[in-house]
Amino acid sequence: MTSIATAYTALPPQPLCDSKGRLLDDAVGWSSRPQVDCTLHGHAGRRKRWNHWCITTPQWMLSLTLADLDYLGYGAAYFLDLESGQAVAHTQFRPFALGCQLPDLPLESHAFSHSRLQLRIDEHPGRLRLTATAPDIGGQPLQVALDIQRPAHLQSVNLVAPLQGGGFHATSRQLGLPAAGSVQLGRKQYRCTPGQSFAALDFGRGVWPLNSYWQRAAFAAAGGIAGNFGSGWLEHSGLSEDALWFGGEVQLLDSPMQIERSSQAPLAPWRLDSADDSASLLFTPRQLHRACPKLGPFHANTVQWFGHYSGVLRGPKGERVPVDGALGWLGETHARW
Repeated sequence: MTSIATAYTALPPQPLCDSKGRLLDDAVGWSSRPQVDCTLHGHAGRRKRWNHWCITTPQWMLSLTLADLDYLGYGAAYFLDLESGQAVAHTQFRPFALGCQLPDLPLESHAFSHSRLQLRIDEHPGRLRLTATAPDIGGQPLQVALDIQRPAHLQSVNLVAPLQGGGFHATSRQLGLPAAGSVQLGRKQYRCTPGQSFAALDFGRGVWPLNSYWQRAAFAAAGGIAGNFGSGWLEHSGLSEDALWFGGEVQLLDSPMQIERSSQAPLAPWRLDSADDSASLLFTPRQLHRACPKLGPFHANTVQWFGHYSGVLRGPKGERVPVDGALGWLGETHARW
């Protein structure tokens, strides 16, 4: 699985690792459709599984995390009103990941269940239903009911890479999924704007070193335009997750993406530029969210900025494709886990 697949075929998925937990060479690489069974063997206490959802609309954003870290289950919800700046968040832990149901394939149902936070994603052919409930998030009840489409033509970045120290990671980055439905926060209802509301999934399964750092940026816009850029975990693999979408088709970038912050001010703009001019973007944050779940000496310190991307992309035929205020985010994580 070393290059983009031209078409999806219903072949049995490629195993990620063998029965002793060793990464299989045939799984390493990337494709435009999920092709790997991410069942993890061995490495007790070191296995990391997560599904992270981000929904963007012109008026609001929603971030949901479901994670199984072997010794700990983690569910989180963050809602941001882009117009008022109001933000609320709730984090919930489950020992030994009780109540956290995460599959080994990216297109399967998953859930996190706790009396204070319930997250559920039910997959159906060509679509999924995302629901979330929290009785108290920032002093108000939260109810989420979203219908998310999976257009047949929409591709994704599916990548398996070795990590330093014998670890490895598999990810499926799915961007630009059309979203409909609503969020109820207290007495206020927020609805998806048709044609301008998108969901993104970050599916991750792997065996990580104790101390880790990574960075990721992403956006989506109407017309099947999207971008995904990352660093911090692929430097020693010779692989890249930097990609652009045009009309739903994914195009892996040939040169690395430089991601630089203009200053240390909390909401300072960021520049994202590729050496071959495939992308030249300015990210302007509107709000930042900090999350640092801790358990004894372990933690995952994440800063995530939400805002707008503007600039120019180079299309598959060399044409200039403008990006004007596309909604997205940029995040950094330092983890000891």
